[in-house]
Amino acid sequence: MNVIRITAISLLSLLLFAGCAAQPGSQPVRRCPGKANLSESLKTLNERREKIISLRASGQCLLQYHADKKIRKENFPIKLWINPPYEIYLQGDVAFDATGLVFGSNADEFWFWLKPKEVSSYWYGKWSQAGNFSGLSTSPNLILEAFGRIDVNQQGWQFKHENNLDLLILRNKDGIINRKIYIEPCDYIVRKIELFDDSGDMSLKAEFTEYEKLEQGYLVPSKIKLNAYLESGQGDSAQITLSSIKPLNLNIEQRKRLFVRPPARGFNHIYKVIDGKPVEQGQH
Repeated sequence: MNVIRITAISLLSLLLFAGCAAQPGSQPVRRCPGKANLSESLKTLNERREKIISLRASGQCLLQYHADKKIRKENFPIKLWINPPYEIYLQGDVAFDATGLVFGSNADEFWFWLKPKEVSSYWYGKWSQAGNFSGLSTSPNLILEAFGRIDVNQQGWQFKHENNLDLLILRNKDGIINRKIYIEPCDYIVRKIELFDDSGDMSLKAEFTEYEKLEQGYLVPSKIKLNAYLESGQGDSAQITLSSIKPLNLNIEQRKRLFVRPPARGFNHIYKVIDGKPVEQGQH
């Protein structure tokens, strides 16, 4: 499940995570030694992955994207459902439409749409066909990773310490960096993920901050910042702020309603991701 794109670091995150001294009266930054080696790091991430719980949240999203050679901005309320390990559904009330923006996934496939007439597009695909596709400024897989579902089972990870964080680096068969994961050592939560294209240029960056503690000490980020870097030099971005994060129990009917991909009807453009590339389809 390797897909999508993401965000620049805020001044606040620089102060908190790059090791700058705390200002008078502010909460001091915790310092922890981190893991001793790659094996310990991967083991801890996999243990956290096994503890993911289902949850529901509401919040706000600020989306900036390019359409018709113009920069467009949308600020809208969202609702989010997560049922690990693969199921996610997020809907945003864009342009007075409660489902103007939707993205979701299940074990087999992912989907994403924007309904406003300036865009009116629907993307979908099988995870097995996703490859390095990075055509979306938001990503079902990325949101799942924000809540702890980090896939570190591939071979070839490297481990190091950088700016008081543990850093995992994955390279492709040609030695080009494919992925970086930055981890805060004290609670061992992911602070940032960077994805790179086949040329080694950054395609996506994500930052996760302001973690909240739920039942049994489970930590989830309430702020997710995403930024996509396009070949044209343009960038799309999304900033998600979550509130009312609560554990959730879903029955079979609710899961079908949320996590089964809807048919692609009524969109001006429909794209299917094949071998990592979006291929425009005829109208369904």
